[in-house]
Amino acid sequence: MTPGGALDPQGPVAGTIADLWWLLFWLGLVVFGVFVVLLGIGLRRRGGEPTDPIETTTAPDDRRLGRWLVGWGVVAPTIVLVVVFGATIAAMVDLPTAASADDPLVVEVVGRQWTYEVTYPEQGFSTTDELHLPVGREVELRLTSDDVIHSFWVPELGGKIDMMPGRVNTLVLQADVEGEHQMRCAEFCGLEHARMMMPVVSEDAADFQRWVDARSPDGDQP
Repeated sequence: MTPGGALDPQGPVAGTIADLWWLLFWLGLVVFGVFVVLLGIGLRRRGGEPTDPIETTTAPDDRRLGRWLVGWGVVAPTIVLVVVFGATIAAMVDLPTAASADDPLVVEVVGRQWTYEVTYPEQGFSTTDELHLPVGREVELRLTSDDVIHSFWVPELGGKIDMMPGRVNTLVLQADVEGEHQMRCAEFCGLEHARMMMPVVSEDAADFQRWVDARSPDGDQP
């Protein structure tokens, strides 16, 4: 089993999602640091205030500081929101909704309580709870459900997408390195939800072809 997770991207889709996550993390860390510093300054100034009411008149420096804080209390959050919004839109645009290659591998996956039926229509065979992907080739997953809502998620390869009864959702993935990953259902679907997992093996083209040939009816599918 290849170690990792959503922050160990091994495909372009997962890489886009991880980049967005790291941007949000570092941006949030900077904002948190700024507020901690301002809180410390405020507490220090508060601790040094005079106790005589006659001496509590607001000094010009305090008024300037107040205006500065109020101004940046509007400007800074606006900047942060614009950056986050722009990065999110850019990531959404970058995520493929259909295969761009001329010859994507089409795989149909049907979820049901509590197993997955995986069909390779061009190769002419199906498997249960086992998904193999060739490295470096786009894979167009056509996902649906036979009963309740399930969800398809391979953290190292791409984002989560729901598998819904009566509807086919498409997820385009590509594995950049060889390894074995764990697909897990990310939508509560019943008592055995936690056990609804499936190994996803990414392998080089030759190994994938041997795996296909061993299961194809004719043994010589392309």
